[in-house]
Amino acid sequence: MHELENLYESFKKQAVAVDGTLEKHVEALKSKTVQRLLELEKKMLRAEKRKFNDEQRQIQTVKQHLFPANGLQERIENIAWYYGLWGKELIAQLYKHSPALEQEFTILTES
Repeated sequence: MHELENLYESFKKQAVAVDGTLEKHVEALKSKTVQRLLELEKKMLRAEKRKFNDEQRQIQTVKQHLFPANGLQERIENIAWYYGLWGKELIAQLYKHSPALEQEFTILTES
C-alpha cells in the first residue's frame, strides 16, 4: 500500500501542476482504487480458504481409505479377498515390499 500512496502522491503533484482543481479528483481515484484493492484482497482470501478446505477434504478422503475407522487397513479388511484376486503372487509381493524391522508404512498399488 505504501507504493500506492507514493504513486498517487506523484499523480497529485502532476495534476496540481496542470490544474489545482484536479487534486480532489486524484484523491477520489485513490480512494476508489484502495477500496477495489481491499475487495480483491477479501476475494483472494476467500478463494484461498476454499482451496485449503478442498485440499483438506482430499487428504481426509485418502486418510480414511488408507486408515479405515482410524485404524490400520490390515486390521479391518480381510486378506482373503486380495488373495482371491491375485493368488500366490500377493504373498510374494507382500514379502518383497515389507520392511523388516523399520517402523514405517508401505503402500502397494495395483498396476
